[in-house]
Amino acid sequence: MEETAKKTLSERGHKNIVTVTLPKGHVNDLHDHPFDADTVIIAGSIKIVVSDKVYNLKPGDEFQLDAGIKHSEFVGNNGVTLVAARPEAKENKS
Repeated sequence: MEETAKKTLSERGHKNIVTVTLPKGHVNDLHDHPFDADTVIIAGSIKIVVSDKVYNLKPGDEFQLDAGIKHSEFVGNNGVTLVAARPEAKENKS
């Protein structure tokens, strides 16, 4: 499933794709990112809360979120592994 998820994100034009595993019970309180989020869940589960909407994600689910949108993340009892697109590092042109 990991390779399929990476292929999906690659086909969307992402070049920097990483696999992230978070432990069970992990919480990311209300925050935002300076980049658009594009992820595919490959194992476990995670609940993402955006404003008054709750997304309960499991393997095979995809989730996109625009930059600057505040949200919280709650990892399920079996942890979560996801494949995510990350911004490419900017070259230092000095």
